[in-house]
Parts: sequence; structure tokens; C-alpha cells
Amino acid sequence: MAVLVFSEQADDMLDELEATPTQVNLLGRINSALDLLESDPTDVRCRRRRFQNIGCWAISVEADTDEWLILWEEGDAGTSDTVIVRAITPAP
Repeated sequence: MAVLVFSEQADDMLDELEATPTQVNLLGRINSALDLLESDPTDVRCRRRRFQNIGCWAISVEADTDEWLILWEEGDAGTSDTVIVRAITPAP
């Protein structure tokens, strides 16, 4: 099991989603993806997309007609003991 560490941006976005009643479905899907990431960051579902230019993995989260991304990277010199969640954002 990994320890999740959230950037200020990611933490702020979670707070914003929690405060918006119409986003409860999206928040649930994001939390499920974060649970998977916490339980096993080596799971293929957490590593389907890689952004080489920023050095992050991305987990895609579908909600209604939108796609959101959870951008994350391994902490502690590339081990899966710590995961840094850099951003939670709508996909461009």
C-alpha cells in the first residue's frame, strides 16, 4: 500500500468538488481511482497513460460527458511506497 501525498492544486480541487453537490458522482469516481492508486500504484489501470514531457502518469476518470485526469508520479526516488498526486483536472 502506498502513501498518497497531494499537491496544493490537487488538494484544492478535491475540496472544490466536495463543496459542489452536483459533482458527487465525479468525486466518487475520482475517490475510487485514488483508492486503486493507494492500494497498488503498479496496477496497469494506474499506468495506462504516461506523459514523458512532465514525468507523470495519468489515470483517466470518466464522468457523464467529461473526462478528468489524475496526474501522479512516484515519490522517494522512484519507489511505489509514496505517490505524489500532482493534479486532478479536466482533460484538455
